[in-house]
Amino acid sequence: MGAVIQSQPQRNDPRQAHWDRLERADLFAQYRALRTQGLSERQAAKELKVPRTTLQAWRIWHDSLDICAHVAEFFQSGPGLAFLHRLVIAFHVVCVEVGACGIRLACLFLHLTGLNRFVAAS
Repeated sequence: MGAVIQSQPQRNDPRQAHWDRLERADLFAQYRALRTQGLSERQAAKELKVPRTTLQAWRIWHDSLDICAHVAEFFQSGPGLAFLHRLVIAFHVVCVEVGACGIRLACLFLHLTGLNRFVAAS
């Protein structure tokens, strides 16, 4: 008999979750609030139902940003992400689709402004 074709791809690790950026921003804000209240990283992970290693990775990424903490918090918030996506899409349409800028210059713009820390720029 032939092989069965599956309609859904299977994950290698069923525990591994892909976090929506808005959901991640919300969970990270809750995590920071819980830590401010004195909960340990382990307790916060249990409360949020997020693997502790995931929270650690988010914290390490956030702490490694070479940018003002207030700017980082804004771009990791729901309104900040919405603004960032709107800005990048508008820039792409105007400079790449309408103008003759090209994707390489669009990526350079993201690098020079520091927005590449929040948006893929390659």
